[in-house]
Amino acid sequence: MSYSHTPLNYNFYQVYTMNQHRPNAHIAAEIIKAKRPSFEPKVGIVLGSGLGAFADELKDAVSIPYADLPGFPETTVHGHEGRLVLGYHNDVGVVCLQGRAHSYEGNNHDVVKTYIRTLKVLGCDYFFATNASGSLREDVGPGELMMITDHINLQPSNPLVGPNDDEFGPRFFPLDNAYDLSTRERLLKLAHEEDIALNQGVYISVLGPNYETAAEIKAFRILGADAVGMSTVPEVLVANHCGMKVAVIATITNYATVLAKTSHSHEAVVMMAEQAGEKLNHLLKQFIAGLA
Repeated sequence: MSYSHTPLNYNFYQVYTMNQHRPNAHIAAEIIKAKRPSFEPKVGIVLGSGLGAFADELKDAVSIPYADLPGFPETTVHGHEGRLVLGYHNDVGVVCLQGRAHSYEGNNHDVVKTYIRTLKVLGCDYFFATNASGSLREDVGPGELMMITDHINLQPSNPLVGPNDDEFGPRFFPLDNAYDLSTRERLLKLAHEEDIALNQGVYISVLGPNYETAAEIKAFRILGADAVGMSTVPEVLVANHCGMKVAVIATITNYATVLAKTSHSHEAVVMMAEQAGEKLNHLLKQFIAGLA
């Protein structure tokens, strides 16, 4: 599918200059709304490494490069296009983020807050994150899907450290339903109906960019982790703070160190994510269709 794209013109510049005193999330949302005034999305999706193809199937799709949206990330990782795509699936408005900020790229927390809060300002009730993860379980191998039920955060900080923005959420907020139970139940039901194997597990988020050592993986398994990755949790925290219903599905692209027979490579991770992405994309489309 080809996307329509209009470079940042006077109207967008005017929106930007008139709103410099406002948070970047509001400015970005105004730029997006200026391009699609009647667009009212329900679902925001972050597409991880090798998983950007979902956006290709949206109807009436419009693409906006992150460079046109203040505060959005400069993506540097292969498999992350660095653009926002908005369109419709089954008449439901969807915003796809093709590419995310990773802490190992040197991105500060304001970047994650900006693109997640932009989804909230646009009107998204649901936040879905996808990612490429390594499996810590012998019974869940490359090419399979894992729905995240909880997480262990080993990244060195939290994007919500610092002054709280009461507009988006309270200073202190619970995470007892960080991965929305009702959404997970619907996804499990759909996966069963569509004959898609959907494993469940705990995700442990680490800084990266290196893959983990054998000793680290042994420790993570003792802690109760089922999958490991270098993203997602900062987004989940911001989305929960915003009050969105959150779901995360990881594409298992490799066995983690210790379980793996060969050394890891990012190229192999992206290739496996693309191969497994068809099942994930189908599941997401079925869920979104049910929101119509």
